[in-house]
Amino acid sequence: MQFLFPSFLWALLALAIPVIIHLFYFRKFKKVYFTNLRFLKEIKQETSSRNKLKNLLILLMRCLALAALVFAFAQPFIPTKDDVKKGEKIVSVFVDNSFSMNSEKENIPLLDLAKERATKIVSAYSEEDRFQILTNDFEGKHLRLVSKEEALGFIDEINISPASQPISKVIARQKQILRGDNPIAYVISDFQKSIADIKSWNDSTFELNLLPVQHSIQKNISIDSVWFVAPTPILNQTNLLVIKLTNHSDDAVEEVKASIWKDNQEKPIGLINIDARSSKTDTVPISILKTGIHEAEIRINDFPVQFDDKYHISFLVKENVKALALNQGLENKYLNALFKGIGYFTLENQNLTQIQFQKFKDYDLIILNDIKTISSGLSQELAKYIETGGKVLVMPAIDADIPTYNSFLNALSASPISKLEKTEKVVSEINTRDFVFSDVYESINANLRLPTTKSNYSFIKSGASQNLLTYRDGNPFLLKSIKGEGQLFVCAAPLSNDYNDLVSNAEVFVPMIYKMALAKNNPSKLAYFIGKDKLIEVENKKETGETVYKLKGKTEFIPSQLSLGKKVILDVKNQIINDGFYDLILDKEPLEKLAFNYNRIEANLDLYTKSELANVIKNDAVNILDFEGQEGINEFIGEKDQGIVLWKWFLIAALLFLLLEILLIRLLKN
Repeated sequence: MQFLFPSFLWALLALAIPVIIHLFYFRKFKKVYFTNLRFLKEIKQETSSRNKLKNLLILLMRCLALAALVFAFAQPFIPTKDDVKKGEKIVSVFVDNSFSMNSEKENIPLLDLAKERATKIVSAYSEEDRFQILTNDFEGKHLRLVSKEEALGFIDEINISPASQPISKVIARQKQILRGDNPIAYVISDFQKSIADIKSWNDSTFELNLLPVQHSIQKNISIDSVWFVAPTPILNQTNLLVIKLTNHSDDAVEEVKASIWKDNQEKPIGLINIDARSSKTDTVPISILKTGIHEAEIRINDFPVQFDDKYHISFLVKENVKALALNQGLENKYLNALFKGIGYFTLENQNLTQIQFQKFKDYDLIILNDIKTISSGLSQELAKYIETGGKVLVMPAIDADIPTYNSFLNALSASPISKLEKTEKVVSEINTRDFVFSDVYESINANLRLPTTKSNYSFIKSGASQNLLTYRDGNPFLLKSIKGEGQLFVCAAPLSNDYNDLVSNAEVFVPMIYKMALAKNNPSKLAYFIGKDKLIEVENKKETGETVYKLKGKTEFIPSQLSLGKKVILDVKNQIINDGFYDLILDKEPLEKLAFNYNRIEANLDLYTKSELANVIKNDAVNILDFEGQEGINEFIGEKDQGIVLWKWFLIAALLFLLLEILLIRLLKN
């Protein structure tokens, strides 16, 4: 037998106290008045023997009770293994408070059960031990050691959170604070397969205990993602919005009711059937009749897991799409006429001698019209503009300086120009797979008039470029190249009507210019996921001075921000905890509206059972616990850390000895 606190054994010296009291108290003589002295000697001998036995038994009971009490405080135990833990313990308890813990077991939320288990674990340790209480939020106050009383208070404050951390990251965070001789970690979770990424465990620096608290729900439908078919929503057109739904259960579901909320109205999408363990997309037509910021919310009815039943999106339809035409000579009257005919498109003309490079970022499209020579300065600025998301259309001059053009094209990995061919050619093929010409024509038929040229440049075709319009002989008339975030379009013929009738061909020319200005390499970001998308890239609206952006929704805060030319990177960290719409504010003026949704990582409700966890971890040193009551927790922790604990038995023995003393006093008469 060993003792957890052997210093308490010094208290055994207190056994001398009842002995001393006994010796001094019972040596006193008493006067006894007796009428007849004949039987006095006989009575005296009889009562003296009985009193001496009674007093010795009482003394023995008192000594045994005091000794048992001292032993109980010393906390004796019988070690069951060699590494019995003595002294102060450092205990880390993780309580999973993610959305999946909102599920119920026997009508009790899993989070409440998890908090109850955590409370029992902390209560099973002594007041001298130190504790860390950890949740998915990774709050600063949970990253330090606290007393037993504080730990119990932290557990009581835990609420459901949209944050969700992989179990491996949780254990790594626990390991950071587990220092000392007796580090112990507990992980209380439902152990969803999507987050329980523990593999073979071979870390022996601290003790790991896993406590599954699980539900029996098998059904869930989630809205996983939403996107527009086109990279940019277009004004006064029906835009197709694609919705992706996933059935995470083993049974097919029928007639899932879906709807869309937009412009303060909710409209039904329809009833959707989804096969077991599969995803399905549905297309919703949306008419956009005004410019500015738009909000929308896609909804489904699915019970009981509901955090993934809504999907917020926001998108901007610009009030004014601006194009810039750089001219070496006269302005092109056809370009001017085209932009006058499109309401919210504007065109500015600049001569090469009046270029303002710093304003390039304000334009959605730059057109090089009939320029003979592309200077190195212009080439560098255009390349920078394209790489940061700009679009450039090159309509070369009939007498273009080919080397300067090729220097510009090579810098952007575009197909260089070979030579000028003075032969008449007819365009015969349109690439309707590309955004520029997609959804423009219901069908390509013989009645569609395509451009004809009298002179054109030939290209040395490279793999980085793709044809948008192609001549009958297979050579390109209009090429597209992607560089960085932007796009470069190069036409084989000048824009002048003397060499190219494209400007007279409204069926091709108008949608081509219109959609070039709207083109993007990547679709517009419609929404962000809380906890997943921590870095947000937005357009920089402030050219000079200090830039301070704010986000305001259900909470208001200033995110960390880094300005990178046309872009600003905002770091929201963990400051957004509720889904919904947040205004991006600069100088008290709202610029954009950002939509945030809860992370879908926990939409799949598949859980690791206790036996599956054991097979995954493959280490008998990791304890996978399954107990319900307080007594079970106390017994497990006591035997695990100390062996077979005996202090309770000594406490019971002390009470029994005191009871026997009382019985001796009352039943054995003098």
